[in-house]
Amino acid sequence: MSSRRWLLGLVAIAAVGLAIRLVYVFAFENPATLVGDANYYHDAADLLADGKGFIQPVFYMQFLRGPIQAADHPPAYIVALAIPSRLGLRSVLDHQIFSCLLGTATVVVVGLTGRRMAGARAGLIAAALAAVYPNLWLNDGLVMSETLTMLTAAVTVLTAYRFVQEPTARRAAVLGVAVGVFALSRSEAVLAIPLLVLPAALIAARRAPRRQVTYAAIATGAALAVLAPWVGYNLTRFDHPEFITTSLGWTMLNANCGSAYHGDRLGYWDYICGGKLPGPELPIGDQSNDDLVYRRRAQHYIRTHLADQPRVVAARVGRTFGFYRPGQQLVFDHLENGRQREAGAAGLLMYYALLPFAVAGAVIARRRKVSILPPLALVVMVVVTTALTFGQTRYRATAEVALVLLAAVAIDAVATARTSAGSRGAAQVRVHDGLEQHVTTGVGGGDVHSAADIEGDV
Repeated sequence: MSSRRWLLGLVAIAAVGLAIRLVYVFAFENPATLVGDANYYHDAADLLADGKGFIQPVFYMQFLRGPIQAADHPPAYIVALAIPSRLGLRSVLDHQIFSCLLGTATVVVVGLTGRRMAGARAGLIAAALAAVYPNLWLNDGLVMSETLTMLTAAVTVLTAYRFVQEPTARRAAVLGVAVGVFALSRSEAVLAIPLLVLPAALIAARRAPRRQVTYAAIATGAALAVLAPWVGYNLTRFDHPEFITTSLGWTMLNANCGSAYHGDRLGYWDYICGGKLPGPELPIGDQSNDDLVYRRRAQHYIRTHLADQPRVVAARVGRTFGFYRPGQQLVFDHLENGRQREAGAAGLLMYYALLPFAVAGAVIARRRKVSILPPLALVVMVVVTTALTFGQTRYRATAEVALVLLAAVAIDAVATARTSAGSRGAAQVRVHDGLEQHVTTGVGGGDVHSAADIEGDV
């Protein structure tokens, strides 16, 4: 397949992906009433575009209180949405459409990554899966940061493959930049430094310890350089040190109490855990003070319930990966962020269908000596994050990218095997026909070889 033809195929698939996303938005999410985090992102982007900085939007806009410095979420998605807001495209629909464009970019990057992993056809298969897989486009219409998270995760995997396959100092730096942007869209993506960057440096420079250290230092330094402005900004505006977000304590608090450790909400979270303490929705002062209190309370509960941890962690991971109360989780997803149950169910069914292909794809890639480190790092990141916080479908966002890529490798292998089998069958038929003609007409006048001999030569 020529590069031009492949590129046209990728563009066509991306166009289909964009169409699916827009149809979903206009048919099911318009007009949309944003809830929870989505409302935060939408309003925060408009305030940032107005020059208000990163302040608590709900408190400022709905309760008409003065601006309070906030870092409830990493800044990347807010900054991205502020681009159309700055251009006058400030409505919920405007932000939905812009998110659909980001989601379409993910389709393209996934296609490029699939080609890097397993060839041209695998790249188009990966792009096609990314275009139609509901769990990759549902968040676009909800105005959730997972849209940008999946894009930055895909870019990180692509740059990791480029670096591992053709290691240079420049590509190590590009990988580091990608990881830094990834972490600004999803705070736990800082785990990509130990889970992806450092192992990638070891793989890229086997038996060359000095180059391993050099590559690791360059990539890590680039990632930290990208994070530095945001971290430095946070260190200057809160009473206590805060780095990427101030929401860790609130998340931990609501995931560590009786109702999250027992009963129907096992492995999930519950606002009841927070008691009467103020939450991020209604801050009363410096967010770092609240965060410190929340973390101490959560840590105390964890220490006094260590025996419950294996069961709770298993439920958290099970919820995230669809193996523990998946039907109930669909309901929770709808209540928390407005995700349509029918679309969520379709995403769950396709997830189950892709999962065995992804496992097979990982095995096939290893047999072909293709590194599975980049997609595996995304999965491990989700497992660690979920185990430490709580389980829900959208926390699986980065692993969805890995799922699609690995599944594409397996599907491509199946297609290749079927094509090869068809070619061998056609060759056997041609040999058989030729042998019959040879015996009948005596063409060539020499000895007549057996069909098995001829087939072996073929």
